Amino acid sequence: MGQVSADNFLAKAIDIPQLCEVINGIMERYSVFLGVNVVVVVINCLDEQCTTVIDNIKYEMRRFYPAIIDNDTLIKIEKFYNMRLFGGIFLPKIKTYESLLPAAHHVPVKEDDKLLILNLSHIGYDGNTKEFGSFVRHGHDSPTPACGAIKSCYDQILKGIKMPSDYDLRALTKYIKKIISIHNIKPKPLGHDLLEVTINLYNDQIPWLKQQLKKLAQKDEIDIIYMGGIEVDINKESDKDTHDKIVLMDKFIIQQNGDITDIS
Repeated sequence: MGQVSADNFLAKAIDIPQLCEVINGIMERYSVFLGVNVVVVVINCLDEQCTTVIDNIKYEMRRFYPAIIDNDTLIKIEKFYNMRLFGGIFLPKIKTYESLLPAAHHVPVKEDDKLLILNLSHIGYDGNTKEFGSFVRHGHDSPTPACGAIKSCYDQILKGIKMPSDYDLRALTKYIKKIISIHNIKPKPLGHDLLEVTINLYNDQIPWLKQQLKKLAQKDEIDIIYMGGIEVDINKESDKDTHDKIVLMDKFIIQQNGDITDIS
């Protein structure tokens, strides 16, 4: 993909209610029912802001299930399987389909079982400065990095600092180095280079991820619906803010026989 237009990227962003409309539409199209025949798998970053966004998605999805009669029903609807990875990136040659087997084995109705995977990397966006790579979190007076893992690894590469000792961060750093080289990413103002790194990290994981999900679909005899993209973390004036946006970049279904079809 190489260079990215920040304006075009932001123009594609949708809010959480709009995202949930897309999710619900896909669920209706493929006869997916929360709490019945699907486990929703969320692949996202360890950043607490990502958890907040997922919680908001869970809450927003309730409006499609008006007959919530008790707490047990609510628990079933909001039962998501979370995979927390630095940057929300399913690192090629590092993460494999085996890590998703526990989720596949927990679908309530095995006869019509499906996985619905929501894979979100993320990047901060300070609306005041128009800069990518950080945002003002609730309770803070100044911006903090997001994705902190991607940004810190990228900054260390630019400064020529020794790789981190943590195994996962070390793997992420190596992958970022590869992305920089492949796409010839150069430093740019307003964090546009970090935006390019993040988008290309996400895009470059997709062929590997498709390969692994295909193996999972065939071995576990399960249909897999995938939705993925970039979460844009936006400044928070309160802990109730849900101004974050999602840029959806991929939607596809993998059937039990391994066939992969894009979802329009």
